[in-house]
Amino acid sequence: MSTITSSSANAGAKLDELGNPTGWATDGSVAGAVDLMKWIGENRHLMKPPVGNKYLYSGKDFFVMIIAGPNARNDFHMTDSEEFFIQLKGDIKVKIRDSKGVRDVPIREGEVFFIPPGVPHSPQRGPNTLGLVVERRRPPNEKEHLMFFCPKCEELVYDKAFACSDIVEHFSRAMEEFWADAKLSTCTKCGTRITKPVAPAS
Repeated sequence: MSTITSSSANAGAKLDELGNPTGWATDGSVAGAVDLMKWIGENRHLMKPPVGNKYLYSGKDFFVMIIAGPNARNDFHMTDSEEFFIQLKGDIKVKIRDSKGVRDVPIREGEVFFIPPGVPHSPQRGPNTLGLVVERRRPPNEKEHLMFFCPKCEELVYDKAFACSDIVEHFSRAMEEFWADAKLSTCTKCGTRITKPVAPAS
């Protein structure tokens, strides 16, 4: 019986249409295991604010991202899908909006956290933190929500619902477009402008 060997990167892996590893090898066999920390070391330079995420796997039913801090976010993300967080290194907090109001949920190194569908959330990742997030592949017609609330009066300033085939690229782009548009990013209730946050130094 042959043995599937592990690798540090995705050499010989079959990629999807966006260039992300699928878990299959190019010869049609199942790809081997990946040395996770070595993979992170080889790809860490690609994990940049505002979100800092990169696909580890891009499958048919779900995808897995590694997310490195620091990030720079004042948005909230909401979808009809569930999300599963594993905190690999350092402590973070996830700001959520639920029936109890707006609150911070700490996720410490080695802990896991589950976000149910329909919960606006905003992960806040400090320098030198690493997390793994598992999300369901979105079915047709399901929308992502990119939401911004006024930091002064809590008014909902912006809610963009859109199909997001590549959450790594498209979500960051939508955030940048919001921050760059003075009209979109200004609260109509109190006049406060929501500006692009600066990521803390690594």
